[in-house]
Amino acid sequence: MVLFMAASVAFLFLSFVLVSIHAWFYTDAAVRAAHVGTLQSLLASDEPARPNSDLAGRVVYVRGTAAASQPITDTSLGVTFERALAVQRIVERYRSGRKTGWIPEETQYIPSPGARLDGWALTEALLAAAPSALETLRPGEDYQPPTGMVLSDSDSYGVFQPSGKAQSSDPVYRPAAGDRRVVYRVLRDGPLSVIAAVDKSGHGLVPLRMDQDDLALVAKGSVDAAAIIDDALEDANAARVEATLWALAAGWAVFMIPAFWAPMRRWIGLTLVPLAGVMATLGAAMAAAVPGGLGGSFFAGQAVATGYVLLVGLLAWRRGTLR
Repeated sequence: MVLFMAASVAFLFLSFVLVSIHAWFYTDAAVRAAHVGTLQSLLASDEPARPNSDLAGRVVYVRGTAAASQPITDTSLGVTFERALAVQRIVERYRSGRKTGWIPEETQYIPSPGARLDGWALTEALLAAAPSALETLRPGEDYQPPTGMVLSDSDSYGVFQPSGKAQSSDPVYRPAAGDRRVVYRVLRDGPLSVIAAVDKSGHGLVPLRMDQDDLALVAKGSVDAAAIIDDALEDANAARVEATLWALAAGWAVFMIPAFWAPMRRWIGLTLVPLAGVMATLGAAMAAAVPGGLGGSFFAGQAVATGYVLLVGLLAWRRGTLR
């Protein structure tokens, strides 16, 4: 009994970690897949739409050539980007100590005012809602590095601002606490395809608001509406499968801990029992992911994991294995 109680405590802790990580990665992908499905169901037509006040509030598919009316300037660092519809600036700060590493400090979207696509206005909200369409820029090639910032030989995408005297010619090699790394990502002008909602004027494209999330699908080039949706669903479903497979593999080992006391043949107790336990746990977590969100997925999965160890203990008690 003492060994089983100790094993149960260890199991509950490990299952807590397992279910938490799975819920974190799975829920985001599951919710996005559900939102894309909703967007597909609301799509007015698979044919490209033209600006029309009658389309206000509807979900439409638009494609054409997107153009920016003027360059985008990041006034904080003095960097200008030509032919850009939107720019994302990501700032990271290096932290030393027990949790050494680069940590996010700021993310800012800088849209181009007056950007248009085939007669439609590309609003700031729309451009900020489609980060997957952005490409990472290379300093020195795609833009002039800001004054006072240095480049790295081992990191071709970031520019660095040392906090003090440089410890190395390469800022990535020996960073110091307080060093900053800046990365720019851009959505360039040119052929563009969009699935989004129409604003009140009937001439602007905005993201569709779903469960406090802004959703719009943006693809570079001339892409059919069905292909845009299929690609978005494929990415979300791939993330769901990946999260579930690694959780299933790791969970089998975790769920084997109390299975040593299962009152049945050893090969069944150490194969089918933990497999059934982890599958039931992950199944409950997945079922609760979309309606319950991150918290619902975690609590559903952890409830089943707790029930699993209690059931094994109860069966072992009744068979006289535990005394």
